[in-house]
Amino acid sequence: MKHFLLSLGIIFLAFQSIKGQPVHYFEFITTCGHGNWQDTSFIAATSDQAVIDTCLVDLNKPLVQRRFISGTVAHGNAGYNHNPSHWFQWHFIPNQWNLVELAAEVCDGCPYSDLDLYPEYWLDTLGIYCPWSGQIAREIQNPSEVNENNFLSSIVAFPNPASEFLTIETNSNSVLIASIYNSIGVKVLNGIVVIKHKRINLETIEDGIYFIRISTQHEPFLSKSIAILKAK
Repeated sequence: MKHFLLSLGIIFLAFQSIKGQPVHYFEFITTCGHGNWQDTSFIAATSDQAVIDTCLVDLNKPLVQRRFISGTVAHGNAGYNHNPSHWFQWHFIPNQWNLVELAAEVCDGCPYSDLDLYPEYWLDTLGIYCPWSGQIAREIQNPSEVNENNFLSSIVAFPNPASEFLTIETNSNSVLIASIYNSIGVKVLNGIVVIKHKRINLETIEDGIYFIRISTQHEPFLSKSIAILKAK
């Protein structure tokens, strides 16, 4: 038993430090057209000071100006990659990822609907991941304790199906930002500010299935996606 506990201690120390440097954890938000809540965020770790500095610089920018993550991925959640109750079956290899402005479309995908469900391609064949919507959201101190905020359960969108107008309501005191995407993940309306109550004109978009992603202005990593049907 003593040898077992000693081994656990060694593993824990190795987890907390990569190449002798403190590990920093960052959460990223994503937008996917599959409608699965597991696709809305994931966590990556690094001890590369240059990457850490890059992440901190981007966190001071507006969300729409932040770069996305790109790097090498491997099997397993590495003890930290989850959203928030779903533990992924993959992770970015620490110190083998960075924030970028451009990347090949072949590595753009969804954290759950693609990487989790098709690991034989994404992990075993491609081996790299560059979610174009994977913008950095925040640095977290304890990656095992990422919780949904109460405001998530308070957000409602109605009527659904909607024709000319859609109303978003919440009991949160936070300023919320909403974006609307079509069924293949293309953004059709962006930067909608929601304070308690917002009526959105849908007359400019065609009939079909859409997804609304709603997030807080100062903590965009806390987000919620709602599927809606736009029909006459």
